[in-house]
Amino acid sequence: MRPRRAFTLIELLVVVAIIAVLVGLLLPAVQKVREAAAKTRCQNNLKQLALAVHSYESANRALPPAGKGYGWCSSTPGGPGDRVIQNMSGWVLVLPHLEQSALAARLNTSGAFSQQTTGYCCMFTGNANGALPDNPATNGNGALMSTVIPTFVCPTDSGNRVTGTSAAYGPGGSLTGARINYDFVTSRNDSALGTNTDSCNYWRRAGAGVRYMFGENSNTRPTDVKDGLSNTFMLGESLVEVWNGDPSCWGYRGWVMTGVDPNGGLNVWAYPSSLPDPRPGQLGSWGHAGSLHPGGCHFAMGDGSVRLVRETVGSTLLVQTARMADGFSPNLD
Repeated sequence: MRPRRAFTLIELLVVVAIIAVLVGLLLPAVQKVREAAAKTRCQNNLKQLALAVHSYESANRALPPAGKGYGWCSSTPGGPGDRVIQNMSGWVLVLPHLEQSALAARLNTSGAFSQQTTGYCCMFTGNANGALPDNPATNGNGALMSTVIPTFVCPTDSGNRVTGTSAAYGPGGSLTGARINYDFVTSRNDSALGTNTDSCNYWRRAGAGVRYMFGENSNTRPTDVKDGLSNTFMLGESLVEVWNGDPSCWGYRGWVMTGVDPNGGLNVWAYPSSLPDPRPGQLGSWGHAGSLHPGGCHFAMGDGSVRLVRETVGSTLLVQTARMADGFSPNLD
């Protein structure tokens, strides 16, 4: 009988080396395919949200506000603050147009969604004109804030999607909120007013030339977008972790959570310089636009189209694209 010949150690090592090389060659291709799939899903999410916003406009003859009844803004007695503090995000009003009618029916749109009524920082005293109509921890709204709505989730963002239980930034008690990756494009500050959005109803008091499409108690109509819907930012992409402040949740506006503002640039990972070393995936501050897609982040334009804007685009062009009637229609390419 002929002896059976086995593999030698050298032959086994050669086979293992070949397999390692093949894996090394295939892994980047697999990662590119995964990123392409995640990018497509992210674009589809923004597209669905943009269509839902337009559906709301068709039913109500105006685009939804970014939010209602902010309690954390600074307002002296007799000032512009709302008399009822709700801290409600405008997405609550859009839910029926996102196939979330069952969730929307369980929410009390006349009640409070988070319980902060003071600035909690920086000498802001809160809305001195208004009061919470009820307690979100007991009115039913607070318990629903942790509901995850898939359309608001970008698959490339692996950050913490649950807000803390601090009374200053959430629905109260042990209740939490579900963070989102997409929000209305709103302005955080503007030199034309000499103030920032910690003052109540900033959008209503700002001049038409500096307004973005959304703000507290905004009621923009498509005809108000003089620069053209296809040339104006409507919705923006962000991340669920930030160094400074708190990111957005779909149901409520916590302290200084106005939306997404491209002013200052995209994918800004450090702010201010005194903070620890920047880490991609954790934006510098609340309201910044950014993503983990290579090279930029997504925006939905006023006509519902979605595009990836490069992170190298300057802040001036981004602000001009966000303002809806300043006479500029910059080329983001």
